[in-house]
Amino acid sequence: MIKKTMTFNDLNLQFYDALNQIFNINKNQTWDDLAKRITLEKISETYKIYGEIFPYNLDRYSLLPKNDAKEKLTSIFHGVLDGKSIINNIARYSLYSDEIIVFHPLQNPNSISPEYCPISNPNLWKSEFVNALYFYIVLQKWVKKGLVHLIENPYSFEPETTEMFRNVASKRVDESEEDFYDDPLIKKEHEEMMYDKLRTTILGLPSEAIEKTIKGAFPHYSVYQIKQTAIEMKAHRKTLPLYVEFDDNASGELIVNRSGGNIEMVESLCRLTGAHSYTTQNIIRKQLESRGTNPFWTKFGTLYSGLSMTYLDNVDTNFALNIREEDRISGVRKSFRELSSFLEQSELDKLTDDKILNFSDKFNYEIKKSEEEWMKIISDAQKANAVALTGAATIGAIIDPTKIILPAIAIPSSIAIVEYFKKRGIKSYKTKDPYSVFVDLKNQRPSFFSEFKNCIM
Repeated sequence: MIKKTMTFNDLNLQFYDALNQIFNINKNQTWDDLAKRITLEKISETYKIYGEIFPYNLDRYSLLPKNDAKEKLTSIFHGVLDGKSIINNIARYSLYSDEIIVFHPLQNPNSISPEYCPISNPNLWKSEFVNALYFYIVLQKWVKKGLVHLIENPYSFEPETTEMFRNVASKRVDESEEDFYDDPLIKKEHEEMMYDKLRTTILGLPSEAIEKTIKGAFPHYSVYQIKQTAIEMKAHRKTLPLYVEFDDNASGELIVNRSGGNIEMVESLCRLTGAHSYTTQNIIRKQLESRGTNPFWTKFGTLYSGLSMTYLDNVDTNFALNIREEDRISGVRKSFRELSSFLEQSELDKLTDDKILNFSDKFNYEIKKSEEEWMKIISDAQKANAVALTGAATIGAIIDPTKIILPAIAIPSSIAIVEYFKKRGIKSYKTKDPYSVFVDLKNQRPSFFSEFKNCIM
């Protein structure tokens, strides 16, 4: 009998079993029911079990999914690991990719200083944990059906490797002539993200403590602005799908921004897994574009620019998953897969115009064919009463666009990275640069939601 190779998904199923045992997830009816089961003791217990399932010395390289681009198109999501937004990024992009790799949002207690350890100091991680728990629950079915693979970044458990990647990234930034935060879109994106993090971490504090925190974070605010901001922050909790009113009033929580790793790390993981990356963050896109000119950008950019597709809006995540499971709009994925496989075997700068036009014609044909499928999907959604609205706008008509933009990626990111692979004896990586996909959602973001009952198995 051939012994089955252990994968991250095998360990993920163990972790989901643990979550279900600790919080009795399947016995709850609503998000509010679940919230009542979350305590500091259970948070500590969860981190402890997570650390046992994913120990520090685990061979994370062997656990990575490894796919052949000719058979399966795999993508790595590179962006903020936020429970409130992850389903938007996954549900929409799953139509373009066979499988999606996503980083675990939970802090591994084996790789953090004792004074910040979430096992002994769960109060520091309350908000991060609640957000991560929501993240896991809304993705539960996607993971168990094999459409989403949750992984840990193996480089994060090798200090020397982490330092090497940081140095490569620092050199890239130092050599860049651009100050990315001068870009208004990036600056706005960063400020909104930090504000949301701050707002989430201080929700459980008394009003006086919230006002004190706001004054420290925004010293230019007037007394009136501070009070109004505090009121807005307290009201914000009512909009969260999962909010826990903890009994303790301990001040101080860690504010952590997780994205799985820097560009160089994610690019290297693409090589190991046979995947390409995609992001919905302007800061990541800008960094990729600033690295130079890639033939793919110049030759295939027009293939995706201005692409208009219908898409489901304001539907439950369960409905979005059914679309993916039933393999609807599969022609679009097939077209991407063929293109990915072709690029693996081609010198981009030697491609002739007729080859490019041929791919363009095939892709546009699949898009046109998919529009007919969308009409059927919309009809099904209306019949299933998937949303409590009426009219043609119920499920998102044609939005312009779900643009697929392929940023410029220059020469291989670093000779140091290639040398690293050689020293480790790792052969399973692509010799070409992976291309990174930026899914432009800023014009009209889908607003997926999940009723709790649709997330449990």
